[in-house]
Amino acid sequence: MEIFRQWGLAEEVRAAALPPERAQGFGWMTRLNGVELGRLMFADGNDSTGPHDQPGPETPCFCPQHAYEPILLGAAAAHPSVTVEFDREVETVDQDGHQVRLGVRHLDRDVTEEVRALYVVAADGAGSPTRERLGIGETATARFAHSVNVHFRADLAAYVDDKPFMLFWIVNGDTQGTIGAASRDQTRWTYNFDADNTAEYSDEAIALQVRQAVGAPDLDVEVLDVLRWDYDQAVSNRWRLGRVLLAGDAAHRFPPHGAFGMNSGVQDANNLAWKLAHVSRGLAGDGLLDTYEAERKPVAELNSAQALANTRSLGETGWHGAHPEELAAIEMPIEGRELRGRIGAAVSNQRAHLHSDGQQYGTVYTSAAVVPDGTAPVESTVGEYRETGFPGARAPHVWLRRSGVERLSTVDLWDGGFALLVGAAGDLWLRAASAAADRFVVHLTAHQIGPELGLADDGDPWTQKYGVPEDGAVLVRPDGHVGARFAQLPADPCAVLDEAVGRILQIGMDPGPFNSLGEA
Repeated sequence: MEIFRQWGLAEEVRAAALPPERAQGFGWMTRLNGVELGRLMFADGNDSTGPHDQPGPETPCFCPQHAYEPILLGAAAAHPSVTVEFDREVETVDQDGHQVRLGVRHLDRDVTEEVRALYVVAADGAGSPTRERLGIGETATARFAHSVNVHFRADLAAYVDDKPFMLFWIVNGDTQGTIGAASRDQTRWTYNFDADNTAEYSDEAIALQVRQAVGAPDLDVEVLDVLRWDYDQAVSNRWRLGRVLLAGDAAHRFPPHGAFGMNSGVQDANNLAWKLAHVSRGLAGDGLLDTYEAERKPVAELNSAQALANTRSLGETGWHGAHPEELAAIEMPIEGRELRGRIGAAVSNQRAHLHSDGQQYGTVYTSAAVVPDGTAPVESTVGEYRETGFPGARAPHVWLRRSGVERLSTVDLWDGGFALLVGAAGDLWLRAASAAADRFVVHLTAHQIGPELGLADDGDPWTQKYGVPEDGAVLVRPDGHVGARFAQLPADPCAVLDEAVGRILQIGMDPGPFNSLGEA
């Protein structure tokens, strides 16, 4: 949501999402009309807003993929340089040192054309044909289970209106799975359950699974769609081969527990887009694209490990990998008491599913596109995010006031280009920023923050979170990560900033031919 905010889409996505009061956490139930076994809430019993209101300017949002993808599509299609085409299949991928050639079949007309490009981003899913054609291997685990995901329409108001859960984990002897709302008005739902990958399911058999999960034998269920997929984990061994780069599920896939998959894909795009923009315009060296894998692959591996840990821990709650015969007694008042208590106690061990601020916000990139400052990194845990301006870290969120009136976040300052945050005593950095922007022909804006200036802290001093004095500065990259941190005012700020920008962009102090393409 923070990235969507930077793209100007957060409000539109939130408007399509489940209402906040309907998305306060997870509930474990024997059935929707059965016994609650346990719950895990965002607020975690500490406050009404939850832990996520502090690390960033955006609160959590539960929006189904089919609701926000049209929003992203509309934003992309509205861009004057973008053409969106459907019913296309890439059949061949060939490249040399200058371009990529794609053989693209138009399925609607059954013709094939050659498309040429400087670079290609393969975001073609978990089974990525592009990855296969390029011979890029994966580091993967064996399949955990086969899953059936059902999209259905039903009136569940009587069963959910008093429950503030965005997901219901269902545990009984007949079926185990998750029910979640698939529309803001809660008329459409999904039910995801484990199954034998060879088993066939008619609509009536699937409707029976839903009725068993709800606990309503006569419920009217309209099956809208069925998707079958495998629980597994894999991270591509390479994320770049020549002029082709992998992103999203083509580069990594995880079990869904923890919601790292789509979040990781959005973050991949945010990391890669500005690098492709600068390189393709001749404003950066080709080596900048190598930093994409260097930065994002370790994050995928970390997220993969946590998703696997979450998946394994679910066994304690009687869900993933549970045997129906073990759960047959769970609804019996006396015989199932011990089992219900054991599962309820185990729900607290699932905290990492919701409370993963450190995992989400605490990423620190290490690559040639980050200028180290000689200090030790501040490391977050899975659950605890430790704010830091350490080079490579996500630039921390701080509330600011513009002209004493408008409240905004430091996150709102990242406008697609570089941003230089300057302390109240760092006037010389302003001239350095202007000179660097002209020298490298890049979008670089300086923001001086101080109590007597047009932009001031609205709470804790930004210098405290970023670890710089009042004459220091922090260079933030277009993706919102710290590129360089200057803990003191040097004798020649222009030279120091030029060196940092040139290093991040992977070009020398004389950009030369790169600038000749600056207006391309």
